[in-house]
Amino acid sequence: MRIWQLGGGAVAWVLATVLGAVTVWVGLRPVLNTALPDRAIPLSASDLRRLSPAPVPPVSTLPSESTPSVTPSAPASTPAADPPVPTPSRTAARSSAPTEQQAAPAPKQTVVNGWIATEVDGKVTYVRSFKVDGGQAVIQIVDQVVSLESATPATGFAADTAQPSPERLVVRFTGGGRAYTIDALWFNNGPFHEVTES
Repeated sequence: MRIWQLGGGAVAWVLATVLGAVTVWVGLRPVLNTALPDRAIPLSASDLRRLSPAPVPPVSTLPSESTPSVTPSAPASTPAADPPVPTPSRTAARSSAPTEQQAAPAPKQTVVNGWIATEVDGKVTYVRSFKVDGGQAVIQIVDQVVSLESATPATGFAADTAQPSPERLVVRFTGGGRAYTIDALWFNNGPFHEVTES
């Protein structure tokens, strides 16, 4: 009977100790959880949404230093003005000019019966300089029409011109009892000339 009493007391003591330990553990658990920062605490979905950082916009939408930002100063009812169009710099204009000149085809030149023929866009211009003792004349033929570019008489001479028709021009240098005649014309589908002295 005494042994049973002693065994019953021991069981009661063990039960009381276990019950006290469980009570202390349940009471101290929240305090211990806050004291351990590395212990993972489960969060709800709403807590995760609240704690997540704001989304970062893509790099392409961020304004760069070289892109000017336009802040509309007009009222809300007035549409904002278009951003200013960048003007090309002087360096860009200078660098593009030689490119355009290089792109233009060079005029084609040939010599026809002593005349320099220059062809530009399918149009041929004939030019020839005549130098005689009485002076110097430059004559041009375009579209079968003969015209005088310049006539410079030598010292003691005078220049005289006559145009019997659009296809013919006569230049005369006279002085000191001498005369030099330059007769230029469009003949037989080409330039023709004749120089005489009298």
